[in-house]
Amino acid sequence: MKRLFMQIIFLVFFFAISCLRSYAGRYPTTHSRIIIVKMGIAGESISDEWRAALRSRMSKEEIDSMGHVKRKLTTEETEWKDLIVSKTAEWNSYRDSLAVPFHRIILPDTIYVMLGFLGDDDAFTFEKQTVCLDLTALSRVYGKAGLEENSSRINRIFAHEYTHLLHKEWARKAGYNPKTFLDEIMWECLYEGIGMYRSLKPRWLPISDTLPTATQSALRTLYPVFTDRMIAVKKNNSLSDNEKQKLHANLSRGTVDKKWGAFPVAIWLSLEAKGDEKHLAKWIDKGPIAVIELAKKYLPADDKDKLSKVF
Repeated sequence: MKRLFMQIIFLVFFFAISCLRSYAGRYPTTHSRIIIVKMGIAGESISDEWRAALRSRMSKEEIDSMGHVKRKLTTEETEWKDLIVSKTAEWNSYRDSLAVPFHRIILPDTIYVMLGFLGDDDAFTFEKQTVCLDLTALSRVYGKAGLEENSSRINRIFAHEYTHLLHKEWARKAGYNPKTFLDEIMWECLYEGIGMYRSLKPRWLPISDTLPTATQSALRTLYPVFTDRMIAVKKNNSLSDNEKQKLHANLSRGTVDKKWGAFPVAIWLSLEAKGDEKHLAKWIDKGPIAVIELAKKYLPADDKDKLSKVF
């Protein structure tokens, strides 16, 4: 009897170990995740890796001119560096919640935050596992790191960029590759929309399905722009580069009331979430066509009718 009992215990133990191994093979283990800050600066100049990260964002001439600059970080840039370094453990704890809309998408356990200087944008992503933060741009745009609002702001900026890493991995796994200008526009609306959803200040977001007055005002301005530009892109297959630039302008850049693509999508996604971001997974999995479906759901009647005649 005792021998039989021991055999049962052994079998249960063996089964449990097998299950754990199977689980570990399919899912990352939280304790092994880490965020590492590394400098995109070698000596007192930009590093080769920072140069590579900037290649898709700046011209070769601009990057080469930066490569000749040698200087120490300013006091303000150093304060931003210190703030970012102090945030890594907190950011690491966000990773599960940020991944909720991207079910079955797993990023590498190690995520890098690369800090550089002299670029144009405050934050962007590089390859599969790197968030880039430009210390010069952060101090120029947001002032001193020690300002009270910058502690929460840098959290939202990280969340925005980490979401982009997740979305890029979704596109890779889904085999999504924009082929037309319309594809590119719709992709950017969704990609920047879910990113902006993560980085908006709470004052823009709905409370119990009710949008703040400022949000309603911004949307009234942006909805006709969204509608007209999406229709123009859809109806014209032979746009010149200049025409494309004009239609693309401010899709995801500028102040909130200028971002005609990213801001409406961010607000639509916030309305869809209803406090549970699992509700967003179906919109991510639809791919960029989700932008049109959301537009038909939330645009006011006149704009919805115009859009529906073309899409």
